[in-house]
Amino acid sequence: MIKKEVLEKLCEKIFEEKPPVLQTGFRDLDTILSGVENSSLITIGARPAMGKTSFATNIMLNLLEQNKKCLFFSLEMSEEQAIKRLLGQIGEVDSMLLRNLDGILRRKQSVEKIAEALNKISKYDLTIIDDVHNADEIKEQIEQIKPEFVFIDYLQLIDVPSKKPRSESFEKVMRDLKKIAKDNNCIIFMTSQLSRAIESRCDKRPLLSDLRESGAIENISDVVMFIYRRDYYTNPDYDEEDYARVKDEAEIIVAKNKYGTMATIRLLFRRSIMKFLEPPQPEFDAF
Repeated sequence: MIKKEVLEKLCEKIFEEKPPVLQTGFRDLDTILSGVENSSLITIGARPAMGKTSFATNIMLNLLEQNKKCLFFSLEMSEEQAIKRLLGQIGEVDSMLLRNLDGILRRKQSVEKIAEALNKISKYDLTIIDDVHNADEIKEQIEQIKPEFVFIDYLQLIDVPSKKPRSESFEKVMRDLKKIAKDNNCIIFMTSQLSRAIESRCDKRPLLSDLRESGAIENISDVVMFIYRRDYYTNPDYDEEDYARVKDEAEIIVAKNKYGTMATIRLLFRRSIMKFLEPPQPEFDAF
């Protein structure tokens, strides 16, 4: 027999008018992911330098703007490097300038933007941790900090037991992360590397089979999104006009969605500021 309290809780969810648990800040993506619940695992996969960390931190900054509590595990960058990246995205400052502080100091406008970004980031409920190595340490920090949203950059850098085959060990890591999300009622975003197999195909849009340790990630993730940018793959037949047309285009491919449909979302990617943006809304003439 179904428990009465379970039915009552379900009725409350159905009839209660509440905003979606997850609002990424990207209009079309929010529509596709409107059914996402707490305790979800969301994987963002892409080839190196495609923009997966930027996309994850873009979503994180949009959540922080909504006064959400976020925890960012930076397994690849130091805390200082991660903060620089965030400052660049908030202030829309060229990432090359951020690597060269002397260059910023020579540009008054950039200094002002960074000052505004520092003021803004200081008010966010954000914790950045760059010294965890395994799922147990991630669990400990989440239980202590109690964030609403967790970001792990990136998945393949989490240590796995060496005594077992990597695929088997990695499946345990994924199951551990899923349990951590459930026990702590939070949503965990993870960035993930993709296999080089993409490079040998004519159509280089990622597939679920391109995920490294794909069986565990594909099966246990509730949502899997891929990033694809045409300008990443230089076409020798492109002239300057062709390249100018595609250089800012980005596709977010929702390849698995436990809570709804799969779809491809189109965004813009400004590489200089490492930021994804909404494309302009089409304009219609009034009749």
